[in-house]
Parts: sequence; C-alpha cells; structure tokens
Amino acid sequence: MAQKISPERRVQIGKEKRARTRATILSAAFDLLGRPHGRSTRIEEVCLAAVVSRGTFYNYFSDIDELFEVLTYEMSHEFNIAVQELMQTLPNCAMRVALAIRYYLHRARQDRSWGWAMVNLSGVGPIFGTDTFQYATASVQEGVSSGEFQVQSVTIGRDMMIGTVLASMTTLLREEQEEDYPEKVVRQILSAFCVPASIIDVCVAIELLKLPLQRP
Repeated sequence: MAQKISPERRVQIGKEKRARTRATILSAAFDLLGRPHGRSTRIEEVCLAAVVSRGTFYNYFSDIDELFEVLTYEMSHEFNIAVQELMQTLPNCAMRVALAIRYYLHRARQDRSWGWAMVNLSGVGPIFGTDTFQYATASVQEGVSSGEFQVQSVTIGRDMMIGTVLASMTTLLREEQEEDYPEKVVRQILSAFCVPASIIDVCVAIELLKLPLQRP
C-alpha cells in the first residue's frame, strides 16, 4: 500500500521543485552569458537551454531584466561578502579598494565564464551589479572623506574606478596579459586618486587568499 504524503510534505516537495527549476534557469542563463557575445541572450535561448517553457520562465521572473538582476546577485553576493570581510582587516581605504579590484580581476582571469558573465551583465544593468556598484560608491566616499583620495567628486571617482576595472576585465578576457596586470591597473587607479606611491606599493603587495568561487 502506497504511503500517504502529508500536506506539509507536499508543500515542502513543491518548494524544493520550485527551487530546482529556478536554479536550472539561472544556471542556463549563466552558461549563455558566460560567453564573449552573451550580452544578447534572449528569453527563448534561456528556456531552450533550461528545457522549460516560456510560461514556466514567467513563473519565476517577470522579464529578462529581472533574470539578469537576480543572476548578477547570485554570482557576486557571497563573493562580495568574502571580499568585504577581508577588506575590513586592512587599516586604510586605499588598501581595501586595491584588494577588491585585484580580487575581481584575478577572479575573471581564473574563471573566464564568470568574467564574461559579469562583463555582459554590466552592459544591461549597474556595472558588476547593484551590490558592487554600491560598495564602490561607498568606498570612494570613504576615501574622499578621509582625505586619502583626491577626486573632483565621489561620482567621478566611482565611475573612474569601476569603469577602468570593467574595461580591464574585458581586456583580460580578450587578450593574454602579464600576470601582474591587475596590480598595474590598481597602481594606475590609485595614482589617479593621488595616493602616495609608497602606499600603493603596499597595496599591491598584500597577499590574496583563496576565496570560494560561487556560481549559480
């Protein structure tokens, strides 16, 4: 005799199934966006790759923009938290900013699919996602307030920083660069912020610890 499933268990099974389907859609979108020309990814392609109907897609996401927003969060949130925790151990803003930039660029080199997905998603929403965009703004604000960074405005400083990192990440993905290319990018950004060379030398010499590479 078949065992009856309790109403509570049915609800749990339904939640687990929804979670699996959502994860499948996000994983398919990541695979498509993690290509050099992934920016043009459409709902139809995601549905085909995830083996779901368009109707099922809309049960989870209102449109492609919401999917991209959620995917960016899934790709970067835990990584950002890990980087932020390490940043808080450093004594000044220049070191913290340098650490974050280096982690992002080295990660793109290490995981090219992740790098391309971040680049492509940055073309359809806030650069590197809302979380990272807000972190970057707050970091430049801190540097300006403390007197470490000399820029005309926080907005200009933020745009200089994340715009340069985005362009540098794209270059790393398209062309072979020197191993210390991320550190050279950091030197240029901090120099533009008028950070003393002696401090920049310390910033680029900080050892990077291995962080878990989160994927959808």
